[in-house]
Amino acid sequence: MAASGNRASILLVGVATLLMFGTIYAWSIFIAPLESEFGWTRSQTSLTFSVAMIALSFGMLSIGWLSRVAPLRACFVASTALVAAGLILCCFIEDLWQLYVFYGVLCGFGSGMGYTVWTTNVLAWYGDRVGFASGVLVMGFGMGAAVLGSLASALIYSPLGWRAAFAVIALAVVAEGLAALWFIRTPPPSVRALEPKRDRIGVSLPASRVVREPSFWLFCVWRSLVMGIGGAVIAEASVMMTGIGSPVALATLAACGLGAANGFGRPIGGILFDAIGQYKTLVLLPLLALAASAAMAVSYWMGAPIVFAGALLAEGLLYGMFAAINTSYMRTTFGQDHLAANTGVSAVVLAPFNLVFPLAAAWVFEATGGYGGFFAAVPLFVAVSLAAGVLCKPANERMAARWAGKGR
Repeated sequence: MAASGNRASILLVGVATLLMFGTIYAWSIFIAPLESEFGWTRSQTSLTFSVAMIALSFGMLSIGWLSRVAPLRACFVASTALVAAGLILCCFIEDLWQLYVFYGVLCGFGSGMGYTVWTTNVLAWYGDRVGFASGVLVMGFGMGAAVLGSLASALIYSPLGWRAAFAVIALAVVAEGLAALWFIRTPPPSVRALEPKRDRIGVSLPASRVVREPSFWLFCVWRSLVMGIGGAVIAEASVMMTGIGSPVALATLAACGLGAANGFGRPIGGILFDAIGQYKTLVLLPLLALAASAAMAVSYWMGAPIVFAGALLAEGLLYGMFAAINTSYMRTTFGQDHLAANTGVSAVVLAPFNLVFPLAAAWVFEATGGYGGFFAAVPLFVAVSLAAGVLCKPANERMAARWAGKGR
């Protein structure tokens, strides 16, 4: 009973912590004021989010090595310091390169570090409910855009402006990080021994072995295509709305709603993973993504902001569900012992997709004056994701047969 109560508090603190670090997803709120003040183009500002997502991936990867030479608490202190420093430095931006370095590199890398510290910490306590714990935990990461994005928007369009918005969020990150530090703990052996009821592959592989497995690469394709597309939509949601005639207030609400849906989608995805197993989840989610992509395309072409806002909510929900599956899949398929490194490697694979898709959306906008061409291509990529999901099951079965009794 004591261990159960202890792990519940660790999970709740993890949610609050990743809420702060998830501010990285509120980027679209800052696009309009920065373009207005500095005259930067859409492709220039959109590159910021791509840089942040790439840095986030490498921040996640870094914990696999850092956690072997330093305790998780020290890693978390470093991650909090990087995010806070990046946000404070953003208050003094005058040149485009500073935006890329301060928001993109520092905030992105620090957020990735914090994400992996907390997923590693929490899932060590929840080996029997990896989907649920992972989904609830990263709900905070996805909802950063909704909660702190709303605060940032209020400050941006007040007399204080966008510089004050960066400063206030930095202070919130530091305050919450100091409180969360004491909830990074090693579970007792009885808790560490807990295992899921479904999808027990029975191997424990390091990253050097994982990257040789077809099941790893199929999963990366499954996840990266849809999340790369979702990242592009998240990065430019607000301006996509205003581009089809939406008032700024509705566009801001839609962007924040997208962030909220992203957050709520994560526990839903995790619960689904536990309830129906990873293989059915890998097929069901791309099917739903196909429907959402069609809804976005049609409502955008029709110039219907309200309908498009609803489609954005669906996209955010699915983005969160896809995001929640990553840590669960890595833990269930390849084990807890190397989870930080394996999760980091999968995040690095995602990085090029986070670069290409937002830039492609921006280029389409600059070439055509809208995002219609981008939305027309989205269903094709989602179909490839579906095919990869279908192929994961036989690939995992072959891996389990090959490594049975060898991977521990």
